[in-house]
Amino acid sequence: MIVQTVFSLNAGVSKINTNLPLGVPLAGYNHGDRRFKDYPIPDPKPYSNWMTGNIGVQSPIYARALILETGNTSICYLTMDGIGADGTLRKIAWEKATDQGFKIPLDNVILSGSHSHSGPGAVSPEFLWQVAPATDLIVPEIQDMLAERLAQAMIQAQSNIQPAKLSTGIGYLVNVTVNRRWHISPYVQEGSIDPNLGVMRVDNMNNTPIATLWNFAIHGVCWGPSQMKFSSDIMGGTNEILESSGKFGVALFVNADAGDIDPAPGMCDGKEVFPNYVGSHKMANAVENVYNSLKPTSNVDLHVYSYLLPFGETNLNYTLARFNNCTHGGPLDICTICAILRCDLNAHLGSAWLENKPRFTGVRLDYDNRSVIMVTMPGEALLELGWEIRNDTQKLGYDQTFLLGYSNNHMGYFATPDEYDIGGYESQLTFWGIGTSAQIRKGCYGATSKLARINKKK
Repeated sequence: MIVQTVFSLNAGVSKINTNLPLGVPLAGYNHGDRRFKDYPIPDPKPYSNWMTGNIGVQSPIYARALILETGNTSICYLTMDGIGADGTLRKIAWEKATDQGFKIPLDNVILSGSHSHSGPGAVSPEFLWQVAPATDLIVPEIQDMLAERLAQAMIQAQSNIQPAKLSTGIGYLVNVTVNRRWHISPYVQEGSIDPNLGVMRVDNMNNTPIATLWNFAIHGVCWGPSQMKFSSDIMGGTNEILESSGKFGVALFVNADAGDIDPAPGMCDGKEVFPNYVGSHKMANAVENVYNSLKPTSNVDLHVYSYLLPFGETNLNYTLARFNNCTHGGPLDICTICAILRCDLNAHLGSAWLENKPRFTGVRLDYDNRSVIMVTMPGEALLELGWEIRNDTQKLGYDQTFLLGYSNNHMGYFATPDEYDIGGYESQLTFWGIGTSAQIRKGCYGATSKLARINKKK
């Protein structure tokens, strides 16, 4: 008699190169060498309108996909080395994948941008991002090309599905990041950071690593506005160190509440030779420490819930008083324009300008009498908001929390009321006004509270 063992968890992973052609603009900065100095452009370029095009590859950029499935429930974590996750790009990529046999519904696909400031631009149709300018006008050919690479990642991950087991853990990492608002805000200090380092370990049934997903708050700004090549920045360096060791499978980075969190001084040293960022080695070592403490199991329950929260029109309170900490970037810079026009503007912009119906996705994993929650945030949450959401999930009874920032949509920064009133760059790009962070918190709660009603698996 042959007894067939049935495992409750399956997983598949993939990694696809997303380097795009020479001349595609880089997204992330609206000043320096990234911007054309003269308008109109004397020598028009095929992919650029505001931004100068890339001249090559400093380090390869990738799309990575990890699929988890149990019974009738599945989730696809889809990551890319780029400034953020555009909802339209996510949908186009998913449609391309479904045309090739991809089975997971769109609501269960989480697209996360690493927030590298040296990834591809010209891929977002949102008018505000196109004219900002920090990403450039959309080029449908480039959008389609990137969407196809993302679709390939989803399809390959699905084809690699196999019985698996997992475990998650939370470590604490300090002295790698700093709070970049400490010099203008009385509410934070230089060391006011989110130290939570979330790690998901996924192995096959022979204990061979399939994937390692790690979650940490850090801006990808080791390369500045004079860097004109594609780069996965400091987070990509960590991925490379983990993957090249052969001990972690495919490494997927998902950013967290990094809206006001930068690499600490010295962490970008060594960047000229990829992946030798000082900070990348520190983060890889911290990931390894958590990873080694985990004991994966196949006895896992998976639940996914997606919560749609319409934000309506923006509430852009652009006044000179709030622009005291403005960053000037050139002749099209909003700070310069407001200084000339003496701005006192409360602008209400609709969905043609900026995504305003974000979908908050909660992923609940139950194993070993432990309940883990992962929740998406559609942009850049500041530290204070991140702690508020973590506290909300703890009150709901979850044992571990992963904050998945820059995921599914990119709706700008989410400054809390205290930080919003102070002003500065993050406040200026908080598009729904002083109540923006409350809406984000409401969306996260809507996704996580629904899942909290499920009993833990013993």
